[in-house]
Amino acid sequence: MSFNIERTDKFSKSLKKLAKKYKNIKKDYQYLLEILNDKNHNAIQVTENIYKIRLQNSSNPKGKSSGFRVIYFFKTKADTLYLLDIFSKNEIDNVKAHKLIEMAKSCR
Repeated sequence: MSFNIERTDKFSKSLKKLAKKYKNIKKDYQYLLEILNDKNHNAIQVTENIYKIRLQNSSNPKGKSSGFRVIYFFKTKADTLYLLDIFSKNEIDNVKAHKLIEMAKSCR
């Protein structure tokens, strides 16, 4: 599966903030890119074209359930995947669907 992966400003800011707390997040981010390039990755569809994927936090070895959540929007016509946000499950429980839709609108 060949497509572009782009980070939104919100994603970049969240990643930078998490990097201050979790030393290995750069390695986790590289692993995320590998996962996303695999067409068989396990993502949960939140709304049409918006997905959530669980990512293990290698700085906190408690498994995926206490790791990071990555929200992305896949724009089919442009073959582009937009990384909308990343957060630690320990800090944020969930993001409401209407907020995700607002984030995705900036990518359209």
